[in-house]
Amino acid sequence: FPVTITGSVSINDIEAMEKFVGLKFPDEYRAHLLQYNGGRCFPNTFKFIENGHWTESIVDWFLAIYDGKYDNLEKYINTYKINEKRLPVHIIPIAHDPGGNLICISCDTDDKGCIYFWDHENEVDYSVNDDSDYSNLYLVANGFNEFIDGLYDVVDDDDDDDDNIVTGK
Repeated sequence: FPVTITGSVSINDIEAMEKFVGLKFPDEYRAHLLQYNGGRCFPNTFKFIENGHWTESIVDWFLAIYDGKYDNLEKYINTYKINEKRLPVHIIPIAHDPGGNLICISCDTDDKGCIYFWDHENEVDYSVNDDSDYSNLYLVANGFNEFIDGLYDVVDDDDDDDDNIVTGK
């Protein structure tokens, strides 16, 4: 599945990150961090409904718990949650697409474990708006494993301009 370049992470590292953000991560996401701790995945395409229409995006990189410069979970939390209130308090980034959008997970409330696509083109200022404002968050999956299991490859066929979907786990 993913190619990991960040090294392993311990349960203590995950608990320290949870303490840092003030949230307990859903169990499926914790298991993913323990097994892969970030990285790229293949297949990597997912779809969701945005403003009544099916939209696709791809997972570019999963964020990792490590001291590196790129795709660092702590740095993303600082950028999107602490320095500026760009996400609801119970939502954390877990990955990004190539266009600067985020793939996020809910760590609390009735939607705990749900995966969302965060659209940076329609940002909400959560220092002003209520955390229940999901106007730039689009549901992708009801859980982390459902998200991973739903990823697929898009293959271009030279004989046809349409994309063919190849599903895989």
